[in-house]
Amino acid sequence: MLSPPNSALPRVLSRQPLTRALRVLLPSFVSDRIFPEHRTTYRVHPTSYLDGLRGIAAVIVFFCHYTENNFSALIPSYGLNYDRTSSVVQLPYFRIIFSGRPMVHIFFVISGFVLSYKPVQAIHSRDLDKFYTTLASSTFRRALRLFGPCVVSTFMILCLRQMGYLRPARETLSEELWKWKDAAFHQVTWPWSWDFDLKPAYDIHLWTIPIEFAHSMLLFMVLLMLSRVKMRIRMASVFALLIYCLACGKWAGFEFLAGLFLVEIFVIKSAREKDWESSEREQAQNSTSAMIIKTAQIAIILIGLFIGGWPNHDADKTPGIRYFNSKTPYPFATMDYLAPQKFWFGVSAVFMVWAIGELGGLKKFFEGPLAQYCGRISYAVYICHGPVMDLFQGALIGRPAVPAHGEQEETDFAAGGLLPDSGVKSVFGISTTFQITVSWFFGLLLLGPLVIWAADLFWRAVDDPIVKLGKRLEMACLDDSTDHPSPRSQGYSLAA
Repeated sequence: MLSPPNSALPRVLSRQPLTRALRVLLPSFVSDRIFPEHRTTYRVHPTSYLDGLRGIAAVIVFFCHYTENNFSALIPSYGLNYDRTSSVVQLPYFRIIFSGRPMVHIFFVISGFVLSYKPVQAIHSRDLDKFYTTLASSTFRRALRLFGPCVVSTFMILCLRQMGYLRPARETLSEELWKWKDAAFHQVTWPWSWDFDLKPAYDIHLWTIPIEFAHSMLLFMVLLMLSRVKMRIRMASVFALLIYCLACGKWAGFEFLAGLFLVEIFVIKSAREKDWESSEREQAQNSTSAMIIKTAQIAIILIGLFIGGWPNHDADKTPGIRYFNSKTPYPFATMDYLAPQKFWFGVSAVFMVWAIGELGGLKKFFEGPLAQYCGRISYAVYICHGPVMDLFQGALIGRPAVPAHGEQEETDFAAGGLLPDSGVKSVFGISTTFQITVSWFFGLLLLGPLVIWAADLFWRAVDDPIVKLGKRLEMACLDDSTDHPSPRSQGYSLAA
């Protein structure tokens, strides 16, 4: 029997059960190289840079929780370690690598932008039918899109606990199921607290999800309310709502509606650029005013990155940050100790999202393959990084050896090695700042690929299928009949 030609060999191999399993289990970027015939092509669209920005932000959130859980000595601002010298990664700008809190605010601004983009496009094109269709579709699918993957992930955590891979379950399976139901209903999918940190059981990192859902609904309501008014009135109304949210101390509402305001600017600018001739566009980009604007945008990025290094504690002692802290307006200045950073994170996130879209070099980076891949798995990274760390950080990061201390004859003598040394901490040590930094770096090299791998699998097995399920469910539920009975013929009150 003749063997198949070389060009057909990958297709033949891809049909084998072991090969199919390998294709599923390998990270997608590896599988795509081995089996290129199954590769999915992703196109870059006008707002792709936002997907890339969201992806990088999700990875930074993982870096943040990894650092807080395992290397708390790196968390204070540079110079504020009371028991040792500070590491170079604690310096301003360097510390943005593990500053996860400002990334949440960037998430919310991006969500407001992305959810508003198509509806605002339809408004500007005077196509209200398309606007209502797009808005209804987004509203219908939003709950499943946000809550579905989280319900699945927390149930997987329940199973891992029952099997003993995570913190040993103290309850029976039936008790654990009841506890999981309560957490899923009253915390993970509970949108009634608006911007309160509910600290969900099974995965505390999901505290942002009910806030995301509640403010998505607020955004859709504002879009519907302002869909038929003049553009200037609509933008003035949104701006007034932004100020109102800040005056009420509602940072999440401010960020979502700021995303809507940025969309209006983006759509107007895009329409103007289409009307310009290429020569006129180049001349406008090279003008003195354009150079001044570019300089201001670069300054915004630099200030935003500096603010992004705001520490969890001792903000009033951190050079530069203490100035912003002292200028925090009411009511954020008096709400709680984290409220000032929420105000500044929110404001800087809005300006940074705008500036990144205007700076060609940064925009191209976030449209590049690395950032776009991170964008595709961003929600999965956010959901999976906590459980993966709980599973593996104990063995991979470990602990250093504990030396004996005290005199053997004395009552307070403690023998060394009560717990065996393990992980990168035992290899590189954590006695000095340099050792801590090296251990942090190599621990990240070990744990990071596991988080990305798990997120890639979760994205393909859970996240993406739920997105497709939402679309199919919407299509199955649509009333596509052409003849709708009038309200009077059904006995409805027009005043209702």
